[in-house]
Amino acid sequence: MQSDSSRVFVAACALLLLATRGLGDPVGLGQDSRHLLRLSDRVGQTSRYRLAFDIEMRADYAGPPQRDAGVRQLLETLAEGMVLRTALDFEQRLKSVGADGTRTFDVRWHDYAFRGDVGGRPIPPPPGHLDATRELLSRSAEIRTTATGQTLAVDFDHPRLAELAERIERIEGAMPTYLPEVPVAVGDSWTSVAHFPVELTPGGLGSLDLRLEHTLVELRTGVGGPVAVIELRGSYSRLQGLEEGGAGIPIHLQAAMTGRTRFDVAAGRFVDGHYEIDMFALHAADGIEIQLTGHANGTLELVSER
Repeated sequence: MQSDSSRVFVAACALLLLATRGLGDPVGLGQDSRHLLRLSDRVGQTSRYRLAFDIEMRADYAGPPQRDAGVRQLLETLAEGMVLRTALDFEQRLKSVGADGTRTFDVRWHDYAFRGDVGGRPIPPPPGHLDATRELLSRSAEIRTTATGQTLAVDFDHPRLAELAERIERIEGAMPTYLPEVPVAVGDSWTSVAHFPVELTPGGLGSLDLRLEHTLVELRTGVGGPVAVIELRGSYSRLQGLEEGGAGIPIHLQAAMTGRTRFDVAAGRFVDGHYEIDMFALHAADGIEIQLTGHANGTLELVSER
């Protein structure tokens, strides 16, 4: 089972999976006109993506030796510097559009790759990685969203994945909304807030608030029409409730995220993206200070479409 410290960091990194897409081609069009950015309502539209991210992290420790063996081992490992690289291929097909405009997608995963090293030495995948990957790649999910991409419900086709669906739904339907509620012109901005559940202690949940500001910075000429270039800037609030987690667990977490996404206005789907996040976690109590720093770099690519 993961230690609480690793759960906190993984949860922070998982937020990276909420920001998907960015970058593009030059030359704008209709810069002064307003555009309604919406996910496609063409039933049957299928998009296959590749999402990859690299995470670098390390820990610095000061104070008496850590008594908890699990936390001590984690800190010693992170002090050497750890790099994790993952890549996920998935496909989403628009299954239906409701009378209220909600979209229902069938999602299937095709491949998942993991690689990591500590101090330049390869490390094995986490316990259960192969079984979990096999389970994921053999299953599908049904995801319901608003026309702006806000997740409303997740339903996996197998009961063993029900817990994952429940965790996603506990985001309270407040996934960062990358598309605005109203038509926008170049220069317009909009803000979204998500409440992301984090398991602070076994059976105990806290909340990490994510605030993102989006700006339509440019409209570029694409193959089928205008492509919106959206700039992302966000920050994470302080984690609440970690004081009850015990020594060795960071009680303060800060993060800053930047990125750009490209959205095909006519096709109603994201094209690609690039985003970065810098993280800092601190635990200081009883003469012990633990500083955890990390940097994540993520990209998303539309591999195929039909």
